[in-house]
Parts: sequence; structure tokens; C-alpha cells
Amino acid sequence: MFWDSVHSALKVMTHWETHFVVLEYLLLMLTPVILIFLILKKRHALSIQYFRKLFLPIMEAIAIAVSVLTLFPIILGVGEHVAWNFPLRIMQLSPGGFLALIGSLIALAYLIDVIPQLRTLRSVKTLVLGGVCLIFVRIFLNLLNPVIDIEVMDLVPGFWFICGIIIISGVLAKLGYFVFVSFVNVLGSKFDLREEVAELLILPVIATLGFLPVFVYGAWLA
Repeated sequence: MFWDSVHSALKVMTHWETHFVVLEYLLLMLTPVILIFLILKKRHALSIQYFRKLFLPIMEAIAIAVSVLTLFPIILGVGEHVAWNFPLRIMQLSPGGFLALIGSLIALAYLIDVIPQLRTLRSVKTLVLGGVCLIFVRIFLNLLNPVIDIEVMDLVPGFWFICGIIIISGVLAKLGYFVFVSFVNVLGSKFDLREEVAELLILPVIATLGFLPVFVYGAWLA
């Protein structure tokens, strides 16, 4: 079951529309982060360290929510194309539910950031936030189609499956850390960027590695 889910997740990774959604995620992350940072930095209103702590979790929560909600048909195997209008549809049909989702994701993002052991594991953070989004999608689809009955245990994999996802996330986190250190050094030496600025630019890219375990969980959830 686990390896079947991994195989399905890899197929999702190779889908051409998945690449567009990942680019959408990066745009949603980097564009507002860079704009807000430049505005605040110009006015000397906020240091880079505090900027990351205050604003980055909010951007992460929104970007992951939009990306997973858009990509859910392919992740769950219920369609061959992404649902570009699905986030807007949820906001129209259930604005309270959508706000609750975003609020929960932001709270989780802040919580993970204050735990030193998890703060640097970007793929684990993506897994947690993306997994919550997929659970929300299943519940929302159940509300639209009450014939499908969902129990709480239907949303929680078995022990060994969870261990497998954690191992994958851990390996990707280590890989992400290696990429992070390498790119920080390159950006620092080639473009004379401070480490904190380079970190803001690289962290969203590293976080995309966490989409693979999200897809694995989604394949099981399907």
C-alpha cells in the first residue's frame, strides 16, 4: 500500500500541470514576501529576522492552501486536470470554512516555526500544512456529496505508513538543508547577498520538496 502510494505520488510529480502549480506556489510565496520586505526595509521598519518570523508563515499557509486546493483532483485521482477555480469556489460556498482552514494553517505554521527541531525541516512543514489541506478537501467534498461517509480513521494512515512518510520527509529535509547551505554560499559570494536575504529567497524553493510526501498521503487518502 505504501509503495503503491509512492508510485502514484511520483506520477503526480511528473504531471505537467503539477509543475505549473509549483510555480504558482513560488509566485505566491516570493512575490508578496519580496514586496513587503522591500517596503518595510526601505522604511527601516522591520529587521529581516523579525520579518521572517512575522510574515513568512502567513505566506506559506496561503500559498500551500491555494496550491493543494488547486491540485487536489490529480492528487486524489478524481480528475486529470487541476481545478484552478476550486479555491474561489470554496470561498464562495463556504467562506467560513475557508477562513478556518487558512487560520488553522497559519497557526500550525507559527507553531512549527517556534519548535527548533522542526523549524529547519521545510519538507515536514509542507507535509503538515498540505496534509491538513487534503483533509479539508475530503471533508468539503463530503459536504457536497453526503452519500460519501467519512470517518475520522479514514483520514489517518496506519503506523508504518506514517513512519514511511516521515522518513521520506526527513530525507527530503536533509537534502533541502544541503541545497540551502550550498545556495546561500553561492548567492552570498556571487551576488553579495546577506545570509538572511538569501534565506528568504531559497526557503520557498526548498519547501517545494515537501510536496512529494503530501502527494504520497493524498494517494493513500484517495
